[in-house]
Amino acid sequence: EVDLSLTTDSRKPVILSGYAFTYHRPGTSFEWSANFSLLWKPSPTVTLSVGPTLGFEDNPIQWVTRVSDETMIATYGRRYLFGRLDQKVVAADVRLDWTFTPRLTLQAYLQPFLAVGRYEEFKELALPRTYSWNVYGENGSTIDYTDGAYFVDPDGAGPAAAFAFGNPDFNYKSLRGTVVLRWEYLPGSLLYFVWTQSRADFAHPGDFELRRDLGDLFTAPGDNIFLLKATYRWNM
Repeated sequence: EVDLSLTTDSRKPVILSGYAFTYHRPGTSFEWSANFSLLWKPSPTVTLSVGPTLGFEDNPIQWVTRVSDETMIATYGRRYLFGRLDQKVVAADVRLDWTFTPRLTLQAYLQPFLAVGRYEEFKELALPRTYSWNVYGENGSTIDYTDGAYFVDPDGAGPAAAFAFGNPDFNYKSLRGTVVLRWEYLPGSLLYFVWTQSRADFAHPGDFELRRDLGDLFTAPGDNIFLLKATYRWNM
């Protein structure tokens, strides 16, 4: 595993920072992720930050599901299914802090997030506490895909029963935003107005296309939550 982090002078009006890491385990998984952040202070009362994140993971032994089968004596009457996961992640954090007066402030936060995963090379654990596998589609076994499900015959003409499992591919997109207005209308007495919006979309599982997925995200139906909170301080 290798990690790298760099940051410019935090006393300046523009601050740049970056973080990256890569991880590799021979014979199993590989992943990397990078984050870049720009923080801008145009005035003593305003701060704006933007931080995109990119990530990739290739994991050949990602857990999928478990199937009961009494003929699978080696793994105690169950088939433990795994697959190779190819996952891509794109996200960002956008934050605004604005102090209008010592008694009136505004905070806003926005987080778009995309995670797309595609599975292939399905297999089952052959022996406990090992990295030995029975790969579907080899040595007499078969695997077919129809109408969103995989159909597996683990031993062809053998005694084991065929089974099916759903397509584990995913394309998860979410957009979350929060705005908080804080007003100290009297010394020690506060009024908060909060607006939170959440959007989510799951179309096109396993298929990553940045422009299309961002379009789906911003056009997805959203849930809006409004909160009003007031406090009053008495001098006793």
